[in-house]
Amino acid sequence: MKVIFLGTGTSVGIPVIGCNCPVCISNNPKNRRRRTSLYLQAAGLHIVVDTTPDFREQVLQFKIPRVDAVLFTHSHADHIFGFDDIRRFNTIQDSIIPAYADADTTADLKRVFSYIKLEKTPGVYRPRIDFKVINGPFDVNGLHIESFRVIHDPKTTLGFVFESEGRSLGYFPDCHEMPDDIVGKLKGLDVMILDALRHKPHKTHLTVEDSVGLLQRIGAKQSYIIHMCHDLDHDETQKILPEPIKISYDGLTLEW
Repeated sequence: MKVIFLGTGTSVGIPVIGCNCPVCISNNPKNRRRRTSLYLQAAGLHIVVDTTPDFREQVLQFKIPRVDAVLFTHSHADHIFGFDDIRRFNTIQDSIIPAYADADTTADLKRVFSYIKLEKTPGVYRPRIDFKVINGPFDVNGLHIESFRVIHDPKTTLGFVFESEGRSLGYFPDCHEMPDDIVGKLKGLDVMILDALRHKPHKTHLTVEDSVGLLQRIGAKQSYIIHMCHDLDHDETQKILPEPIKISYDGLTLEW
């Protein structure tokens, strides 16, 4: 498996518009955070999880060569508003691209991007997408994917576990509460990536402290926090994280 963190920031991105806090004006490139998204290579596939408003810039900077499928955690603006740019991969690959999401998110995608179709429209440059509703575990060409529903008040979002050739990855970028039974099912993962917005409590996201507690219970071989706001300086936050938990950053690449 190979993973590239395309973005690691919260919905407004970092730097925040009009903000002069130490993190927003920092010269440390690890404090520059686009909206949260992940790129995964496994089982010969190239998969993107969530298409943020920064999707085009992310794909260009990190030289993403192709997209075989898109998965969506939920339909908030910071996770879907770059979806239109998937059309370039339709052209490069001359193929329809499947998009996997739960029923509510699929309905929202079809509403917001009502012009998306399966077939080509002569003279019109539009994405060609095969929408697939997630109803349980599924496989994509040898990559096994299982979704888990977690609390992201007032609604729920999906987190994903990917498994291929004995390697595993958990990805839960937007989470406020995780039921105990899901924690139990995530134990033994190779890599676990989990929401951690800031230290101060928030209505829809885990705090750093809560995220660390969950990550320690899950006990993955490697653990990363993601979806951070400008309250968290990269270097200062890393200093307080217990091993083996690390703070992610845009462009961080893992391979195992």
